Amino acid sequence: MLRRRTAGVLLLILALASGCATSPDTRGPVPDGAELVTAAAATLGKISSVQFDFSISGIIPGLDVREVKGWASRAGGPAGSAIGQADMQESTNRFELKYEITGNQLVLTDQHGTRTQEPVPAEYSPAALLAEGRGLPKLLTSATGLKTETKEDVKGVETYRVTGELGKDAIASVVPQIQADVDVKFWVTQTEPRTLVRVWMQVPPRQPNEGAVMLELGLSGVNTPPSSAPGS
Repeated sequence: MLRRRTAGVLLLILALASGCATSPDTRGPVPDGAELVTAAAATLGKISSVQFDFSISGIIPGLDVREVKGWASRAGGPAGSAIGQADMQESTNRFELKYEITGNQLVLTDQHGTRTQEPVPAEYSPAALLAEGRGLPKLLTSATGLKTETKEDVKGVETYRVTGELGKDAIASVVPQIQADVDVKFWVTQTEPRTLVRVWMQVPPRQPNEGAVMLELGLSGVNTPPSSAPGS
């Protein structure tokens, strides 16, 4: 039987397409990092839907996700809506799930066709996580020490790469399993309106003999229909 925390983890991750970038371009002046990220947060708070892909390299206790991808929208019910698939790892057991949010219910379907349904926690619904001043937009505006490092091409999109930090309280408001300050990088479009393309986070090791954990998040396919989402 699928554990309840698996459902909760899926609702925490609404993020997107990572991807390899080309060599950075250090030529010429670049805009202020805080202004870029603030503008990207404002754009994110106004979109209606987004395709997303999240991946994690390493182990964070309680965060059993290896990859989650799909489509999410603020519309479609009190909790919004979402559809996609997830690659999960619980101890030595690795498995895949399909998920769908309709109305205020999350439905998980495993590879054997077994379905589990439960209510969507209001604070972790697509409607809340994409809302202006909450969820992911608030995460962006909570970052400190922002500095524009360079220009980069990410999957054919010209961006500015901005580095900074997120305090543990800020990141834990979206991913409670992370209880540490993290280094963060944002990739924001060079064109306006400024749009978030990618997010990279490094969670420091819990013990001296452990390595840091890398998380990659981002947004793609803004305001596209679910028919083109991965796993739909």
